[in-house]
Amino acid sequence: MMRIIFFILLIFILFLTETMGSESPSIGDLKVFPANNAWNWDISAYAVDANSNNFIASIGSDICLHPDFGTVWNGAPNGIPYIVVGNDQPFIPIVYTDYGDESDPGPFPIPLSAPIEGGSTSDGDRHVIAVDIVHAMLYELYRAFPVIGSWEAASGAKYDLTSNELRPEGWTSADAAGLPIFPGLIRYEEVYIHKQISHAVRFTVEYTQRKYIYPARHFASADTNSNLPPMGLRLRLKENFDISSFSEPVQVILRALKQYGMIVADNGGNWFISGAPDDRWDDDTLGELKTVAGSNFEVVLTVDSNGNPIYPPATSLDFQPSTIPPIVIKNYPNPFNAVVIFEYMLPLQTDMSLKIYNSSGQYIATIFSGQRAAGKFISKWTPQNVSSGVYFYLFQAGTFFARGKVLYLK
Repeated sequence: MMRIIFFILLIFILFLTETMGSESPSIGDLKVFPANNAWNWDISAYAVDANSNNFIASIGSDICLHPDFGTVWNGAPNGIPYIVVGNDQPFIPIVYTDYGDESDPGPFPIPLSAPIEGGSTSDGDRHVIAVDIVHAMLYELYRAFPVIGSWEAASGAKYDLTSNELRPEGWTSADAAGLPIFPGLIRYEEVYIHKQISHAVRFTVEYTQRKYIYPARHFASADTNSNLPPMGLRLRLKENFDISSFSEPVQVILRALKQYGMIVADNGGNWFISGAPDDRWDDDTLGELKTVAGSNFEVVLTVDSNGNPIYPPATSLDFQPSTIPPIVIKNYPNPFNAVVIFEYMLPLQTDMSLKIYNSSGQYIATIFSGQRAAGKFISKWTPQNVSSGVYFYLFQAGTFFARGKVLYLK
């Protein structure tokens, strides 16, 4: 009897929540991941991927953008909703039904009355998202159903919004790509209040490749066709696309698509871009996005031939404040005939790589790639099966990068 009463009350609460309207809550001054996080990369100057045309064709050059968010659709808020929580929100147990071995164990601070994507009766993805603005944490569930005293969900993930840590290799999340959802949502607050979107946008395509690239961690396809987009692929609205005829809110979105681009995050409708529902959206205004065709986009190169991320060419944002000593790298002897030594100092623990290229820009060798603690390090390169000549090294630590040359004489 108590179980029946619980479900009646829960359905009534959810009905009131869905019919009283929905305004996306403000996250205030909360920073969604560090400025140098992949979601926040400015990719406006990135090189175009050599396979860009084939990727675009597989998604649909003549198919236009579809804003998968707005006010109401099919009787439920249109988009992926989220809730803001704080210290007063109790933690609720999570029971995983499908991907528990790739999910973060609960409990999560997500109230059982939290809004569900598609509404309480939805048979879709049923994403549920909570943003803890006090502790800068993000909690996300996929195929979530409230039951007595807990959530049942197919999968779930939590993220420290102050960290760049990725999910374990090969793990899913609440999204097929193993990525967080919230950082890629277009929110009313950004478009109409701040009038600026400073992050990449999440979007879906119908067919993906059995592959993922940084920062994605998981694929959701058996198709090995290399012309299909892998999870994590990043696209950019072409710089020469004229946005002057669009309304100002839509221009905010289009500027973001030029500067930060959008990331393939799940299988779904082609060119469906994600946002949070809000009664204040103007659906007709958002409809202007439906005139932007796939042919107006290009794929950018965000990983090198070894799958390592290509960081934006900017001063390091990992090593703030400026009172932390700068990174210095030096190499000797130069010229050299057997071994060249690279010496560098890292002020903080970070991911770094040191790679060698020839004078034509072809990759030759990786001296080191991985995470280093703070401290002084020495790495060595002993050339093998290469001719005498000028070689270049590329050193990256976080978003700091340095390039130099060495002369090899046999």
